[in-house]
Amino acid sequence: KLEAEPLRDVRVRRALHMAVNLNEVIKVNPMGYGHGAANPLVPAALTEWAIPIGQLTPEGRQLYEADPAGAQRLLAQAGQSGLKFPVESTGTWGTAFSDVVQAILSEWKRAGIETELKLKEGNAFIASSLARNFEKMIITLRGGATNPDPYLMNLLPGRPQNTAGVNDPKLNEMILLQRRTFDEKKRREIIFDIQRHFAQHAYQLFVSPAARVISAWEPYVRNFAPNIGN
Repeated sequence: KLEAEPLRDVRVRRALHMAVNLNEVIKVNPMGYGHGAANPLVPAALTEWAIPIGQLTPEGRQLYEADPAGAQRLLAQAGQSGLKFPVESTGTWGTAFSDVVQAILSEWKRAGIETELKLKEGNAFIASSLARNFEKMIITLRGGATNPDPYLMNLLPGRPQNTAGVNDPKLNEMILLQRRTFDEKKRREIIFDIQRHFAQHAYQLFVSPAARVISAWEPYVRNFAPNIGN
């Protein structure tokens, strides 16, 4: 929740991202076998629309470079040394997701950040998340849309899936502009700018990489697609 203390302070949000070593998180994902890609605002799987991490601003790139010491310095600057806060999630989505949650919390603990994990039944968790009925933070999934628009539109004020409470006039304008831009190259440039701006403010923390999944099947098999759902 962006309005909740101490998460109102961008230094705290940046520290929480920088404290996580993405390589340690991807190790527990049974689909990726230790291989994955860092997620910007648009998931890495949407390769045409997800900005390469190297094309973010220097501050944006820094989020993805594990730096527990740097995270601790940012927390100290924000007056939040010894930070402790509640985190809500669910154990209903299987052990793979639960292991990722635990890996993230372990990375925070390694940087001196303590959390109190509160688990809810899956449907109750979804309902409370969409109602923004949680204290400070949730760890959740964000669906599997195969085009960038839902990930962007859900950041507009009043959208049910804007659980963080993002309300940035400049961001709102860019999101609506990309919808009205039919030239693919120009639209991609706008969406890349959106991702740079978003990372700069760390409105959400993408501290779990996208697992790289390999599927193979015989050439005579038809009408088949690998299951990439939960």
